[in-house]
Amino acid sequence: MKRATEMLAACVFCSALAACGGERSPMNPVPVITAIAPDNAAPDGPGFTLTVNGSNFVKASIIEWNRNARPTQFISSSTLTADIPSDDIVASGNSSITVTNPGGTSNSMSFVVPCVLAEPGPASNQTRVRLGAYYFDGWSTLASDHFMGMLNGPYRDREPLSGWVDSTPCSVEQQLAWAHRFGLSFFIFDTYYKPDVIINYHENLDNALEIMHSLPDRHGMDFAIMDADPLIPLSEWSAAVDSWVAYFSDPGYMRINGKPVFFVLSFGMMEGQFGGSAAVADALNTLRTSAATHGFPGVYIVAGLTLPGSISGQDSQYPDLNYVQGEGYDALSVYNYPYIVPPVDGMLPFSVLADTGTWIARQTVLHSALPYIPTAMSGWDPRPWDERDGITGDLLWFSRSPEDVAKLVDDLISWAESDPTGRPEPAPALPIVLIEAWNEMGEGSHFVPTIGEGTSYGDAIAEKLLAPIGSATPATLSRGARH
Repeated sequence: MKRATEMLAACVFCSALAACGGERSPMNPVPVITAIAPDNAAPDGPGFTLTVNGSNFVKASIIEWNRNARPTQFISSSTLTADIPSDDIVASGNSSITVTNPGGTSNSMSFVVPCVLAEPGPASNQTRVRLGAYYFDGWSTLASDHFMGMLNGPYRDREPLSGWVDSTPCSVEQQLAWAHRFGLSFFIFDTYYKPDVIINYHENLDNALEIMHSLPDRHGMDFAIMDADPLIPLSEWSAAVDSWVAYFSDPGYMRINGKPVFFVLSFGMMEGQFGGSAAVADALNTLRTSAATHGFPGVYIVAGLTLPGSISGQDSQYPDLNYVQGEGYDALSVYNYPYIVPPVDGMLPFSVLADTGTWIARQTVLHSALPYIPTAMSGWDPRPWDERDGITGDLLWFSRSPEDVAKLVDDLISWAESDPTGRPEPAPALPIVLIEAWNEMGEGSHFVPTIGEGTSYGDAIAEKLLAPIGSATPATLSRGARH
């Protein structure tokens, strides 16, 4: 009798333990999911009610989203519902749906938030130009200082349609697909040595580059890299070079004349970093030697211009650039040029920025024997960052429209078409033109699709790329004679 009483007490204890989440008992069997509805949703959509069908559900059953409990309603032993907030479907991907009873956890079913990608458009197959855009890789976490002035307030409509943060494969793929639709051929990623330890940035500044490098489908886009870090000590230059050369073997890495191309933000910054032209030449030779060691035929190195401020339109003030060739560069280009216009505090029309870009193109080929790759700025409005001219302290920005930006791109393509001998690759190879930038949202130099502007800037550029070759060559952009 005593033994029977003990056994009965033990059974009561086991049942209570199971009801409190302990070991499974026959009173709380393991739940089974057979279907969920809906099983997918558009990214960043509204919250919804999820219905889970199956068996062995009890009143204490909980629906879990990626093993996190959601408010659950018991309908019957075969049906549960849960309220799913919009925050759960902000980003694309697969989420795991399970049901947990006091007796255990069910099988898992997937809820899919698809990555919605732009389809190729008419400009995706354009054969007028190799068009690239600089990609500022500074948006991997909302903790970054780069979001200053944009998450709230008057500039929040600069948020890309793929979201502020580009830290997922989908967010990068979406941008690649849009760029290809607009007629772009490649991105140039700003790169930094030891990109996750840059002071005050609190993020991996090569995040999107690393994601693109890992993607099996780049949606018709190639890529290149640019050394944007002026703080690499000479003692670490070789290690930095090796990290960059590792990208060269990627089949989608951009090449000029069969060589992987490498961009330098500013030849003047390089001279200051290493202590003069001779040291820069040694540094670039290190890059070429590393590339040769890895089996490449060389490196095509493009120097970003370093120009004095406030000289736009003053031909006599344009510097002699012939010495730059002796440092080992193969071509010249420019990242941006907002501060070489006459100083002003306030807004200027976009035409001033456009005239500056075309003036730089004309003057560069007159002051250097190197090929020149022109850059069209897509705007400049750094008010979110309160980024002022370092000399005058002026807060300068430019008005802009999709037509303004597209016309500047078109003018510089026409300029490059007008003289094939000045291209990095001779005709019949296509000319190369760059845009600064795809996503410099803090400086208002962007044409990535955004909440406020949609795809209007990319669409306007795409339309220009479908124009017949040579149809808009402006006489004012004639190269003239070289020095």
